[in-house]
Amino acid sequence: MEIIELSDKRVRDLPVFDNGECLIDLKEVDELLYGEPPESADTEPDYHFLRESVVISLVRAQKKLPDGWKFRVYEGYRNPSFQNKLFEEQLGRIEESWPEWSSRKIYEYASRLVSPTKSWDGERVVSPHSTGGAVDVEIIDADNCVIDFGMEIRDWFKVDPRICTTAAEGISSSARRNRALLKRVLEDQGLVNYAREWWHFSYGDQYWAFLSGRQYAIYDEV
Repeated sequence: MEIIELSDKRVRDLPVFDNGECLIDLKEVDELLYGEPPESADTEPDYHFLRESVVISLVRAQKKLPDGWKFRVYEGYRNPSFQNKLFEEQLGRIEESWPEWSSRKIYEYASRLVSPTKSWDGERVVSPHSTGGAVDVEIIDADNCVIDFGMEIRDWFKVDPRICTTAAEGISSSARRNRALLKRVLEDQGLVNYAREWWHFSYGDQYWAFLSGRQYAIYDEV
């Protein structure tokens, strides 16, 4: 099965007509939980914001989880400058691991787990997280522990990238079931999953529009 990359030309060629929907601060949403600032303290002012429709969808989807289980948002909105910084850091990691690779191959490999802000040809790329329409999310149980997903989101750059894929092989049966549950309840609310990251879902952005067969995206970069 082909995995469509976030920066695929077919995705970024879709027009964007932002509908003006506001960002919601999860600090004001009692139904949803969120963790500590991910990746860097630079994200602290932003990561707990999401577009209103995404928040509504998360609240609805959470009701389909087993009793006592809840979503915990790892990261929502990511400002474009930090998105670029994150991509540059990933470029550095890939280059250090495979110094013999060409610059373009390093760029393409880095783009698999971190959306760039520009294509290889220099065209603008609207990162899903920078629209407020993308969310990285996990599920915690009644004891406030992350259920088994085969890995934790925070380890995305430490593990074999194949483990990050939603349909990863070599993970436990419980991890497969839990990933399938997360995917099912969120897709039932209209979100789409990025198949290279079991935790990443989005609505309203170009990636959502492409996978959903829409003619345009409704969220632009904020």
